[in-house]
Amino acid sequence: MPAFLAWITDLEAFLSPSELTLPDTPLYKEETAIWATQKDLKPKVLLRPLTVEQLSQTLAYLNQSDLDFGVRSGGVGSGSAKDVLISMTAFQGFEFDAEAETVTIGTGQIWGEVDRKLEKHAPGYAALSARCSFVGVGGAVVSGGISWASSEFGMTSDPHNFLDAQVVTVEGRILWASEEPDLLWALRGGGGGFGVVTAVKLKVHKYTNLVYSGSIVIPNEALPELAQAATQFAQRTQDPKMAMHIFCLDLAHAALSGQDPSPGIMVVVYDANGEAHGRSDEGFGWALKIKGVVDNTRIMTSTEANQQQDNLRVAMGMTNSYMSAATIPSLSEDLIFRAWKWFNDLLEKDPRQSTGAFVLLEIMQRPAFSSASSPEATAWPRTQNRHILQLGTGTFPGSSDSDALSLKALAKAPYEINPGHTPADYLPSFIESFNDVEAIFGGNFEKLKEVKRRYDPRGRLGGFFA
Repeated sequence: MPAFLAWITDLEAFLSPSELTLPDTPLYKEETAIWATQKDLKPKVLLRPLTVEQLSQTLAYLNQSDLDFGVRSGGVGSGSAKDVLISMTAFQGFEFDAEAETVTIGTGQIWGEVDRKLEKHAPGYAALSARCSFVGVGGAVVSGGISWASSEFGMTSDPHNFLDAQVVTVEGRILWASEEPDLLWALRGGGGGFGVVTAVKLKVHKYTNLVYSGSIVIPNEALPELAQAATQFAQRTQDPKMAMHIFCLDLAHAALSGQDPSPGIMVVVYDANGEAHGRSDEGFGWALKIKGVVDNTRIMTSTEANQQQDNLRVAMGMTNSYMSAATIPSLSEDLIFRAWKWFNDLLEKDPRQSTGAFVLLEIMQRPAFSSASSPEATAWPRTQNRHILQLGTGTFPGSSDSDALSLKALAKAPYEINPGHTPADYLPSFIESFNDVEAIFGGNFEKLKEVKRRYDPRGRLGGFFA
């Protein structure tokens, strides 16, 4: 019997036919899809365990085998493998505890599903959900977790927000991480690879359903005016209920998502104080006054605010994509000009980059990254910086020259845009080959390596510390 058929037969001993899917089926295509095409390893089989016990048996078997395997939650990450990919999408649990103000949710869900369940079963509450509803719960939490409301309540992985996790170890043990505190600590921003998380227990917060949000589209020629006004806004505003994104509108993503494929600048505003405040001079009135803007802002729920970028999901799995997110201490006009210059220069050097290149400046309030009690309180020790410079490069598959340029340009960009950038300034949510993982995790790096050796001694679950 061929080796491939032998281990398929082994898996069938404890998985039902519905839990084992071969290529060339709609389910396989849907549940093996990841954001960056170049990270798709084309697994030979997709496993979708329906229970924690079946997941336990699966992991114990795979751990003792020589098979290459990976785990994918429910979002847009890069979980793939040459042999076996485990999909977590069957883990859809949702339990709201009104007295404790907590929610226990299965990690096979995307945040949009959780937001809708909260609206139905816990009206008046919000979780620290990702700002794109198609992001997976599991990957977002263990990578730190940033929400529109992070300036008010902290990051999703903070100890006061991420309370516990059900984990299946690579050897098949089932436990709650609070029983073994080093494991729970490692999951709070350590990026995964310590065990397979099947559920997380999170704090939820009483929250308004009258959020002023939406996009303001600004002409390219207004960049100098925007740069000045946005910098002044960031310098004067400390209201934790307010945040803002500045995004360059590139042609290809706009075309793919059904928008007008013309150059421009998009400002996404967020004000949980309500519409009157959001449209005032204390809010985002300065952006609405720029000549030629298109105002797409309105009152919406927090769930709707998280859905605003959902049209970008159409690009999933279509391009070779490379991304990084570096924190920056402050915003300035010069930094904004340098970011736009980097973007335009890249497209001039290689027009094919228009399919994947972007600049996203995330303007936050200082408490977002300083809400943990100390750098040692969570696996990722956080940063003294305040805002985020998120960058992307990439093209449609098929050009090795463009792929090489994508990584090189992305590695150099933070230093060109923010001259004070250091290797420690990156977030753990996007880590590429050029990143210095030890610098990112700083004083926590050695402890994380030790926890990894303890829970996954053979490095079978991958992660940053394998």
